[in-house]
Amino acid sequence: MLKLLMVDDEKWVRERFSDRIPWSDAGFTFMGAASGADEAIGMIEREMPHLLLTDITMPNMNGLELAAYVRKRWPRIRIVILTAYGEFEFARQAIELGVDHYLIKLAQTPEIILDICRKVAADIEREMDVDHKLKMRLKLEKENEWTKKQQWTKRLLNEEGSDNVLAVPTEWFGHMERAGSWANLTLGWSMSGGSSEAMPSEEEFVQLQIRIGETLEKRLDGHAISVGCQFVLMPLPLNRMGLLVASNRPLSALHMNQLATIALEVLKAFAISRSFIYGSPVRESGKEPVTAKRIADRLREGLEGLAGYFYKPESAIVGKNATPYRRLDTEQARERVAAMVKALQRENSEAFEESASVMTRLYDPLILPSDLLRLTKQMFNPDFVHLPSSVIARLSAVNLIETWADYIEWWTETINAIKDMWSSRANQNPHVRKEIQIILRHIREHYKEDVQVAELAKLVQMHPSYAGQMFKQEVGENFSDYLNRVRMEKASELLERTTMKIYEVSGAVGISDYRYFCKLFKSQTGFTPTQYKNKQP
Repeated sequence: MLKLLMVDDEKWVRERFSDRIPWSDAGFTFMGAASGADEAIGMIEREMPHLLLTDITMPNMNGLELAAYVRKRWPRIRIVILTAYGEFEFARQAIELGVDHYLIKLAQTPEIILDICRKVAADIEREMDVDHKLKMRLKLEKENEWTKKQQWTKRLLNEEGSDNVLAVPTEWFGHMERAGSWANLTLGWSMSGGSSEAMPSEEEFVQLQIRIGETLEKRLDGHAISVGCQFVLMPLPLNRMGLLVASNRPLSALHMNQLATIALEVLKAFAISRSFIYGSPVRESGKEPVTAKRIADRLREGLEGLAGYFYKPESAIVGKNATPYRRLDTEQARERVAAMVKALQRENSEAFEESASVMTRLYDPLILPSDLLRLTKQMFNPDFVHLPSSVIARLSAVNLIETWADYIEWWTETINAIKDMWSSRANQNPHVRKEIQIILRHIREHYKEDVQVAELAKLVQMHPSYAGQMFKQEVGENFSDYLNRVRMEKASELLERTTMKIYEVSGAVGISDYRYFCKLFKSQTGFTPTQYKNKQP
């Protein structure tokens, strides 16, 4: 598949383009989004994309300068300019540089952008030689099939697995209809041990799954153990994969151990830190029809079987746990989350440590790891509690924690990070009440949003009028004046340090009315935004 790289200095734009546009529909793999020209050049040096989407207005080197640099150094890379500006001069410069398209990014729907990318993809393919095009086409077909399997498996596991819920694709399972024996291996691998560093993207997980699957299929093809067996590889979430095995002859434990050994050898060939496999018991099927429920049961059994590695990672081949895991019921989960959120919101160190100890205690019977990890993420939802950036960055890696030791390490680092944050703030405003400190912090962190008095009062469990009186008494100004002052401070920084237009700065600090922004800025600084911007060196 063709590769696409995006460059934009605004985080929300990068997130919109990376998460909400199905690039594969236009024949592209989304390599990533760089926040500036220097980062983009570094990424291109490591892996050259086929298409570069770049914004114009960026610090240090703007998009047109980046386009000129890329055009000179990597002339085969196609370039599409995405910008908030519609001025003819920008378009003229882009045309002179030979960029492929010039789009006003906020005015385009995802489908329009994808249509442009399809045209670029068609141009690129015309330039490719026949052999390379064939390889790319075969790779795209395999990726599309894997995507279909992902979508089907996700629906299967999210439903109850009833025979009537989902049709079984005959192109994948038709050859298993008359098999007498069924079994399955569930493959798992560890990428980071719960660390946020070098956290792979979802696309990278998919690509790794495909590569592992292709390698495993080649190893099994023609192997003596494969005689009389049929295999279907099924994608499971992130770093999991199911291998369904059907056979016309009896399958033994020896057969399954041999298959597990082959699969482990394949996993170890890739750049992963740990690999492990669960093998299900062999079951006689009586040559019954293949049903969605039957497949779902096997896949769920495999995922639950892999949970044994979490508490006992001594062996790469995971055995069936003799003691069933305990599931956390809805009420238990709600109580634990509520206790943690309350402790974090009130910055109650004692309650926080107690909530953490509840989560890091070994119970008998043991709690199902997936329940434990899901609950951990719910406790640290940034929408409900204020967290250090180091903790927020590591939340995405919780689902990749594979062992109890990694889990305890994650909690230890998280506890220390939060305590350090509380400690560092303890002396910042010693004479201001804690409730007002929480409100001040919330305003400074959410000034871009529509901050309301009622919302702030609710944050500290006060009546709005009482919170307003206390805020005025402690800070010396009311909510709205303080919010506007924070916004104008941020606006001043943007006008000084960036090349953003004034209307862009207005939107960036949470004020949609451009005229009101200009009036407010002058009342706070004594200058109009234009005067302030022009006086900067």
